[in-house]
Amino acid sequence: MKQVIINADDFGYSPAVNAGIVKAYQDGILTSTTLMANMPGCLEAVELAKQNPGLGVGVHMVLTCGHAITKGKTISQNGRFYSLKEYHDQRSQIDDEEIFEEWCHQIDYLLEKGLQPTHIDSHHHLHTFPENLAITERIAQKYQLPIRNAYDLEKNVSLPYQIGATGFLDLTNYPNIRNLSHSFEELKPGCLDEIRAVLNQVEDNAITELMVHPAYVDEILYFNSSFNVARVKEVSLLCDKDVAAVFNDYQIQLCHYGTTIS
Repeated sequence: MKQVIINADDFGYSPAVNAGIVKAYQDGILTSTTLMANMPGCLEAVELAKQNPGLGVGVHMVLTCGHAITKGKTISQNGRFYSLKEYHDQRSQIDDEEIFEEWCHQIDYLLEKGLQPTHIDSHHHLHTFPENLAITERIAQKYQLPIRNAYDLEKNVSLPYQIGATGFLDLTNYPNIRNLSHSFEELKPGCLDEIRAVLNQVEDNAITELMVHPAYVDEILYFNSSFNVARVKEVSLLCDKDVAAVFNDYQIQLCHYGTTIS
C-alpha cells in the first residue's frame, strides 16, 4: 500500500489562501493542511476547518512571518517577526525559551478556538533547523502530536508520537508547473510528467507526505510573500481530473495524519 498525505502549507495566511486550500480539498485531491495562528486569515481558517471535518488540519508554527503572539524580546522587532534572512542573522541572539513559549502559545490559541490538530509543522521548516531541534522535541513531548518529518528530522531527534511517514517530497516545484507564461491546461502534458516523476519516488508500504501551497491571491499574500501568483496554478493542478487519474494509476491511497494506517 502506498499512503500519501497531500499537505498544503499556510492555511490562515489570508482569506484568498484559505479559499484556494478549501477549493483544492473540496474539488480536488488535497487531504491535509497546517494553520498559522498569527496571520489575518486564522479565525476564518478555524471555522473552515470545522466546516470541512474530512480535511486534516495541523498547526503551522511561525517564527518568520507576521506578528508574534507573545511579547518575547528577542524573537521579534516591535512585535513583528524577523524575515527568514533576518532570522539567520539574528538567531544567535534569540532566546530558545522565547521560541518555545511562542510556539506553545500558537498551538494553545488554536486549541482554545476548538481546532483538533492532526499534526505540527513550521513555516520555512524552522522546526528542522539544527539550532531548534531541542525545542521541536519539547513540543512533541508536550502536545503528543506527530511532527512533519521534513528533511529526515527523525534521524536527528527522538519524536515519540510519529506516524511513520518516511517520505517527504515537493509535488509542485518543477519547471512546467511553475511556468507562469502558460496556464496549467496548456502545459498539462509536461505537468503530468513532473507529477509522475514525483510519484515514482513514493515507496510501497510507506507513508509519504507531498508538500503543496495552493492559494488564490489577495493583497495580503501579494504584498507580503514573494511566492504568490504561482500558487494559483497549484489550485488548478490539485483539482484536475487527469491529475487525480495519475494518482489512481499509481494505486495511491490518499490520507492525512489522522487517518493513516500504520
